[in-house]
Amino acid sequence: MISQDPRTAEIARRAAGTDMTVDYAAGETEALGMLRDARPDIILIGELDPPGSVARLYRRLQQGWISHHAGLLVLERDISGNTHRVLGDENLDLRLGGHALASGAESPFLPIDRLIARLGAALAQKLAAKGNRFRNAMTDPDTFCLVWEQIPGPGAFETRQELVLDNARRAAASGKVCAVSITDNPGGNPAIATDILCAEIRKAGVEPLVHIAMRDRSRNQAESLLFQLAALAVHNVLVLTGDYPSNLGFTGKSKPVFDLDSVNGLRLVAEMNRGMVREIMRKPVRLAPASFYSGVAFSPFKQMEAEVMGQYYKLQKKIRAGADFAITQVGYDARKMHELPLWLKLQNHSLPVLAGIYVLSHPVARTMNANHIPGCVVTPKLLGEIAAESAGADKGRQARLDRAARMYALARGMGYKGAYISGQGLPFESVEYIVARGNELAADWRKLVPEFDYAQPNGFYLYGRDPRTGLNTEIPARRDQPPARPAIYRVSQAVHSAVFEPKGPLFRPVRKTMERIDRSPFWKRVLHRVERCSKNIMYACKDCGDCALFDAAYLCPVSQCPKDQRNAPCGGSYEGWCEVYPGETECIWVRAYRRLKSEGREGEIAAAIVPPCDWELWQTSSWINYFLGRDHSSKQKGILPPEEKKT
Repeated sequence: MISQDPRTAEIARRAAGTDMTVDYAAGETEALGMLRDARPDIILIGELDPPGSVARLYRRLQQGWISHHAGLLVLERDISGNTHRVLGDENLDLRLGGHALASGAESPFLPIDRLIARLGAALAQKLAAKGNRFRNAMTDPDTFCLVWEQIPGPGAFETRQELVLDNARRAAASGKVCAVSITDNPGGNPAIATDILCAEIRKAGVEPLVHIAMRDRSRNQAESLLFQLAALAVHNVLVLTGDYPSNLGFTGKSKPVFDLDSVNGLRLVAEMNRGMVREIMRKPVRLAPASFYSGVAFSPFKQMEAEVMGQYYKLQKKIRAGADFAITQVGYDARKMHELPLWLKLQNHSLPVLAGIYVLSHPVARTMNANHIPGCVVTPKLLGEIAAESAGADKGRQARLDRAARMYALARGMGYKGAYISGQGLPFESVEYIVARGNELAADWRKLVPEFDYAQPNGFYLYGRDPRTGLNTEIPARRDQPPARPAIYRVSQAVHSAVFEPKGPLFRPVRKTMERIDRSPFWKRVLHRVERCSKNIMYACKDCGDCALFDAAYLCPVSQCPKDQRNAPCGGSYEGWCEVYPGETECIWVRAYRRLKSEGREGEIAAAIVPPCDWELWQTSSWINYFLGRDHSSKQKGILPPEEKKT
């Protein structure tokens, strides 16, 4: 509230009630100074002198970088000073240099009691328009949220982008869609930047949900993108590791980045929401907090025990890192679908989840069955059914819509917070049909469970089967995957216990030796070469200087994981194989799970969140960095640098 009359602020407080907080500024200068920290949703301007000040301030706020996102209202008093009226965007005619705000069809002047009711309604309307409707729907216990995915393509002026925006306008007009989701270079293929389309989608009147894949971004670029999205008032983000780059980039496959994984991407978003501290002109400055609502992808449809447990261990980290919601990957197994809400219930997590529902055509089903879209599971049984349906007169169109409607009903019955509907070239009429038919079937959703019995060969389930419902009991299933304890793991453990553990017998003498070596450039080079050769032979070391062997059961994520996953597996593995090298290289987290399971320590995968690699340490001795308290492992163990230890 900006006014030279403090009585106007009291009117604003009474109109706002208990749902809104009112900050008061006695003039333009004070108000502009408060804007950065206050970040108001609504700015109400009252009496200001000299004449014309209100008009000039209103225009300045409309054009201001910080203030232009706020809703603007003017509280104007009549000549007698006894009555007021509320002026909004629809009846304000600003004239620079004018002495008043005038309009043709203005609100009448009202006495205080009636004015408070009128102003309260105007504030509520403005607040609703400025609020995050997707977040509101996801946190409303009575709302089943619908999100519709759009897939933009390459090029700046293509019909595919036009179709995305047309679909967004239709979704906004329907009032049925909570958000329109925009994928980020799906399949690792280059496409138009998501932030451009999301800004246009928001203008169309529906909330955008922008995917942020860490595949193509350094942490600096991810941070810059998030600043940009915040400035565009795009608040809903889906933080993803991302598919591995395809070979469709300019002159060939792009170099993958993967500087952050999804867990550390969430930590970045959470830090921005709190207000990041940055050093500007050698002084720490806390940046204005953002208001992101961040989600993650999750796949309950994995086959092997190690893969399934790895996904749940990583979800625990994602929740701790700040995930606000989750979306399931593509799969059609009712028991697997049921496991996630059951697990959340038993873990006492209140994370809202959208059930991923892909309207599956025969060509896409073949592609998913062949594991050409990582993380999506279509079994041979389901593929056979879809092939038979596609032989019909409508090429299986009605059958796939009905299958999606039945999944929608299952999601409602199982306790999902909503549905995330996707599909190539899916028109809005099909989305409306899925929702309408799914709502009709939801009351008898349990009868639909046998239709989604698409178990994978030798597939592992998290819980025991309930023969009565065909779903899951609350009893954990037996975990029979054999452990493994190779010689290199045993040797690494023995060396680690003796040398690298602070309580180990050799820790202190080795630390003192490292301090002396660190002071000698010659001996530091010698040690670095010895370390690099030995660790390269044993672990295929890439000499990152910020070693993560301790975090991945003595397997190097930098050299042995194409996505450099330090916090448990990505969602792309298939039957235990790495997404990038299927049939050739086993996922390192499947191997790590078996190693840790040999000692009953597999749950440690869910323990500490491992930070991203500190590239300042690149090609330096990780041994020196560890013993002298410079890398992430030493910080987690409380190993201080020598100078800090002395003080």
